[in-house]
Amino acid sequence: MQSANLINSLQVLSRSGKPLIVAASDTSPPPVTKLEPGQRIQGTVQKQVGSGLYKVQVAGQSLQLHLPGQLQAGKLLELEVISTVPRLTFSLFASTHPIATREQISATSRLLANLAELPLTRTFVGSAGNSAVFQSNGQTINSAQLAGALRDALANSGLFYESHQAEWVRGERSTAQLLVEPQNLLLDKHRAATGEAPPGDTLNAALSAQQQGKPATESSSPIARELLTLVQQQLHTLETHQLTWVGQVWEGQQMQWEIHGEPEHRASSADSRQWNTELELALPRLGDVHARLSFSRGEVTLSLQAADPGSADLFKRKLSELHSAMNDAGVPLNSAVIEKNDAA
Repeated sequence: MQSANLINSLQVLSRSGKPLIVAASDTSPPPVTKLEPGQRIQGTVQKQVGSGLYKVQVAGQSLQLHLPGQLQAGKLLELEVISTVPRLTFSLFASTHPIATREQISATSRLLANLAELPLTRTFVGSAGNSAVFQSNGQTINSAQLAGALRDALANSGLFYESHQAEWVRGERSTAQLLVEPQNLLLDKHRAATGEAPPGDTLNAALSAQQQGKPATESSSPIARELLTLVQQQLHTLETHQLTWVGQVWEGQQMQWEIHGEPEHRASSADSRQWNTELELALPRLGDVHARLSFSRGEVTLSLQAADPGSADLFKRKLSELHSAMNDAGVPLNSAVIEKNDAA
């Protein structure tokens, strides 16, 4: 289920055809008695404080807003309040610096609004081709290499493709790195099968068919369905601040990995933002194991449950070694609870 905040903003944008302007995360929104959704208000550009980031006087308060184009101090902006929570968001009611045409913005926002209202086709992401993320080749597993492989599997899942494209434009990411992500693998698969690029309206066609309760057409089916799922997962991750990865960590070993991030507006600072991650494994010698780690302010809290009593006792005996290893890595273990999972 998608939050009404995301859906309402997308629907307003699709009707208006105007870009959304979001206040910076360190900006406290004015009291709701001053600004309400639907209200039109004038803002004055004071100065530029970063790339695309400007200090703007709005309703007697100085806000930092992400704005399109190059604007001079003193420029007047006609703004319409879209939402006040979780972020103060405006629509640029009148602009001489559009970031896209009205038709482009309306079509894209309609597509995203419709996708946000559809139930998730799949609630998790995984590795391409269902291959193991780490090839141990029968050798002892190196934990540092395994951690890097898991990081890459998540980064290349397609959830962060647009931000990676921006890095590529800035020269911070190579073309080869982009080509391993699902969006490009799907295009390559389509070209190999048909000898041509997929039509540009593939995603819209599949969405229209899905909304009418029909399967996607054969010509657009494989790539369209996968792209629909990917975009839905991106919207879901943006709105809920959580994601689930399912796949093989090494050959024959499945794992479910969940990551939850505290919304930025709830954290008092970037360092205090809390991240939780949960792992579920069915190991050949240790049995079913469930681990939950919470990270905040540079420290980790661990909760470890084992279905097998012997495994729980083994974890307890090795706890001091874990403390030492994490201290050496510069990530101290603040507290740890190890117990048998009676529900298993």
